[in-house]
Amino acid sequence: MQHFPCESVKMAAKFRIGDFVWAKMKGFPAWPGKVIEPKPEVKKPSNKKVHQFVFFYGSENYAWIPEDSMWSYVNNKTKFTLSSRIPRGFKEAIEAIEDIIKTMPATVQAQAMDLPSIDEELAQIFPNRPSGNSPHRDYSREPLTGVRKKNSKPSFPKTKKALLAVQNGTDVSESSSSTTSSSGRPASTRVRKVTPKAALLPKSKPKEIPVKKTLLSPKQNTDEQAEKKKAAIKRVLSPPSRSQQTKKNVSPILSNFNPDVAASPKSSPLKISPATAAAASELSTSGTQCEQDILQSTSPGKPMVPTRLRIGFLGLGIMGQGMVMNLLLSGHEVMVWNRSPVKCREFVKDGAFKGNTPAEVVSQCDVTFCCVADPVAAKDVVFGNSGVLQGITTGKGYVDMSTVDVETAEDINEAIRARGGKFLEAPVSGSKVPALEGQLIIMAAGDEDLFNDCYTCFEAMGKKAFYLGEIGNGAKMKLVINMVMGTVMATLSEGMALAEKVGLDQEDVAEVLSLSALSCPTVNHKSQAILNQKYDPHFPLQHQQKDLRLALQLGDKVEQPLYVAAAANELYKKARRLGYGESDISAVFRAASA
Repeated sequence: MQHFPCESVKMAAKFRIGDFVWAKMKGFPAWPGKVIEPKPEVKKPSNKKVHQFVFFYGSENYAWIPEDSMWSYVNNKTKFTLSSRIPRGFKEAIEAIEDIIKTMPATVQAQAMDLPSIDEELAQIFPNRPSGNSPHRDYSREPLTGVRKKNSKPSFPKTKKALLAVQNGTDVSESSSSTTSSSGRPASTRVRKVTPKAALLPKSKPKEIPVKKTLLSPKQNTDEQAEKKKAAIKRVLSPPSRSQQTKKNVSPILSNFNPDVAASPKSSPLKISPATAAAASELSTSGTQCEQDILQSTSPGKPMVPTRLRIGFLGLGIMGQGMVMNLLLSGHEVMVWNRSPVKCREFVKDGAFKGNTPAEVVSQCDVTFCCVADPVAAKDVVFGNSGVLQGITTGKGYVDMSTVDVETAEDINEAIRARGGKFLEAPVSGSKVPALEGQLIIMAAGDEDLFNDCYTCFEAMGKKAFYLGEIGNGAKMKLVINMVMGTVMATLSEGMALAEKVGLDQEDVAEVLSLSALSCPTVNHKSQAILNQKYDPHFPLQHQQKDLRLALQLGDKVEQPLYVAAAANELYKKARRLGYGESDISAVFRAASA
């Protein structure tokens, strides 16, 4: 096998193209890979270290890796093969590289063990011998084993004519390639609380946006929009059972569609059928009074001209469902993906598109949002098989709204930017109800141009969006806020437990708190949940405990004592041991009163 030194490396390199290696990225164990020809779209790091371009088996990703984080595969197999806590995809990666090595000629297997091949020995004996006529198979190219086949992807209808053709079942050929819009605005020099104005709105005329009728504000349209939002919220709070889903009256506009492909919300505004709303109303089992309050006082969707960018959304959990609902209600084009595809069905029926993998969503959309449970899930969506990295290209934006640690945010940012994409971390403050109301507080950091491009999306999902500067600041802000909330909830639980033990009426305690200087939505709503012993998850207790753990780790790094947060963390850990991990954070009262 012939080896060619990497053209971009000027210093002496110990690895060559075609070498099988163990390569380690920050935050991950050493992983089986192969040195390959660099991809022109992936920028090489600017530091002076010698780097090689590595293809990772199993995940089928690739990246620039410094040579001091690389080792020969065969010679270090025993050292780096994991026997416990094996990450997802590791076994598959080992099997893939072993299968490839076994199918190679003996000369190539010898080279994998750092032994000279026949070609190399001949080259030393006959230095002037031409190398281009070697009869051996060339293994210097990127391995093709396991590469996902290109499937036909659902494309967004770009014209009214095309949309009608899809609805009527006729065959219309459209290009599914997505283009990235450029705002063309000068970069802002402000660092905090950036609030883009008219310059950030799309340049298209309002008459081109079908949802304009909701912006005219006549009473009839306002009432209609409010009813639509109430019905949508009911469905998110209490989705109908499977038997009831089969009896729904689906809107005629959507009746001719494939279940996995629906009309663009710009061409067909969100419509909620009366049967769906009635079924949801009958099944409503809200655990706290705040859910009923939001259903009774819901205002219509926020008036705005939605961006013309195509929006993707990964993760339809407690928070993601509310965010996507508000994006659809405000007229945005949205493609959704979730690990459990069943969660996508209701949103597809209401005008969203469905992606089969994160890579497919990213490749089809201009900006993709993600909201998942924890740092492990956030990394898996990006670095996993058919993940974000396999769909990201130059100019595309990726916004992670999950609550993660600083290191995870930095790792994802580095990987996205290496592929030419833009990255923004944007964790949110708020739980289930604020997500449904579109009243989240968004704490963003990273690419400021991408922050500006997301203006209308943030307007739909939240009441205020902060730009906090460099990557990591968003995660730090979110951990501080959630640390405070976790300790407040733990203190409230201990207070209610103490009141019960000394013979006070907990209802009186809750009323006094609601009338005092301590009155706030968290104290008022969570005290009612404790009184009613209803712990429907608005913010799962296990997520709160995870955030406290991450906040304590952050404090350790800067040597900041966090006595109260550490004590509160122990209380949440006890609640998890008691089986309340998936319940609302108000269930920490069970640990305090045990």
